[in-house]
Amino acid sequence: MITSKEISKKLNIPYKSAYYLKRRLQIIFSLLNEKLQKQLYKELSDYNDKNPIKLAKNGDLREVIKDEPIAVADSVVLYSSSLRANKHRSRRYKTGSSSIYLSNSLGGEQKGVLVHTVGINHGMTFYKSIPLNNQNYLGKDLDEKIPRDTILFTDEGYTFIWDRKNHRMVNHSKKSGDPRYNLSRERWITKEGVSSNGAEARNNLLKQSFRSYSYISPKWSQLYLDEISFLGNVRFSEPLRKLLLGGRGESEGSGFVGVRDKDYFTNRSAHSLSKIFQPSVCLY
Repeated sequence: MITSKEISKKLNIPYKSAYYLKRRLQIIFSLLNEKLQKQLYKELSDYNDKNPIKLAKNGDLREVIKDEPIAVADSVVLYSSSLRANKHRSRRYKTGSSSIYLSNSLGGEQKGVLVHTVGINHGMTFYKSIPLNNQNYLGKDLDEKIPRDTILFTDEGYTFIWDRKNHRMVNHSKKSGDPRYNLSRERWITKEGVSSNGAEARNNLLKQSFRSYSYISPKWSQLYLDEISFLGNVRFSEPLRKLLLGGRGESEGSGFVGVRDKDYFTNRSAHSLSKIFQPSVCLY
């Protein structure tokens, strides 16, 4: 991600002009990213219709899910109010959402940014700025981005999900059965092969990228999230990649990584995204 200050220096233009230029780029990225999201949802739905799957409740799932698109989800706090400004209310004992709000005696205003991350392993990722970490917001966001029959791996913060037959969870706080250790190795990946590490990795990348900014207001946070989401997703869309890079990038004939692997992209016309280039989408 590039800041307005960097744009100002590189183009030798006033900061105010660079700021408005970045805003317009973010709006374009948001429109295109919305198209990517809808296309991915459609492709996953079509794939589920042609290749229906139901995960077993017990047993090793590694062989079953090896060639399947796997969705992952998690939430992360980007900016939080300081303990001093929050009357020393600790996030540890007051749940994750409390750290983004001031205490009631200080007005209760939202100061931090809470992000819901939804993505496909080895595929696209989408971010949503949400006010609370509860099922009303998490469940709605999942329903908009991931079909119900798609395999979904999360941590145990999603125990409210009951209508997704292929949803499995991993316990990040699982204790070890060995007295020499406190936590179990299965807190990251279970013996059955369930892991939400894909979402954890995306959250880490998100936090590193936002270090370029000292602070982002919750009011504009979705624009910044759409920007980084689109810049990461564009490599999965060959038409968009050619449009933005002018045909440069991978050598002619090289494979392109889609939702699962090169064959998934090449053989199934995955992420063709021809519908993106409609007259209704203004690129200038």
